[in-house]
Amino acid sequence: MAEVACSPDTSCRKTTEVWSINTEYVAIRDIKMCGCPASFFHGLVMPLQVITGVEDPLRPEGIWQYAWDMAAQRIASDSIALVVNPQNFRSQNQLHVHLVRLKPEARTEFKSMATGNSANLLNIWKIAENLAKQQNLPDYGVLVSTEERGGFKVVVTPTSPGHLFTQYVCR
Repeated sequence: MAEVACSPDTSCRKTTEVWSINTEYVAIRDIKMCGCPASFFHGLVMPLQVITGVEDPLRPEGIWQYAWDMAAQRIASDSIALVVNPQNFRSQNQLHVHLVRLKPEARTEFKSMATGNSANLLNIWKIAENLAKQQNLPDYGVLVSTEERGGFKVVVTPTSPGHLFTQYVCR
């Protein structure tokens, strides 16, 4: 029997596993890991301050670096995808960044899309906002991954970029 990240019983879904916390953010296991093979990974990073999502003017830029650092502890950097869902595709009214693996074919799909690049993780929200304006998207999701030539790739979509480009569930 394959080793699982959390036991298939319901206790996994009823608990919160905190991986890291500081004065600004917390990183936790997403319940999507419950009952999955140990090789599957899905975490969440949330600000401790109430921030609704991509639409909130107070969204913290530092969340991207914190999320990247948490994901890099469990995923190879060329496979990391950080995802924030659009307002209409989220179940919580609190900003949370999904820490997941990029699908192998995702980079090929990015080539036909309007994307942005950044040397670091300090201006992701501004790049995403500009991409959304270019595409006339009033509500949008954001995906951040590595850029093949170095730095980071930013993708915005009208639906959940996690569903489109990542391994966000194990089954």
